[in-house]
Amino acid sequence: MTDTAPAPSAPKWLAWMPAFSLVAILASALLTGGGYISKQDEQSRRIETLERKVEKIDEIDKRTIRIEARLEVLTPAEGKD
Repeated sequence: MTDTAPAPSAPKWLAWMPAFSLVAILASALLTGGGYISKQDEQSRRIETLERKVEKIDEIDKRTIRIEARLEVLTPAEGKD
């Protein structure tokens, strides 16, 4: 007579491994997507801030040009004899 040992059965958690893997993949995809959206929001906010600063600088340049023009009219030209 030959005694054959029963084949060891797989652990019970191994049956759930595909489900755990799928959940992990989906969670990482959601986290990556959320990070990308957050980064895009931050970049668009920075762009809007820069555009506002450029508009303010343009306004200051226009005022400076007007002031310089008034000063040229009010002050006598030097060097003209």
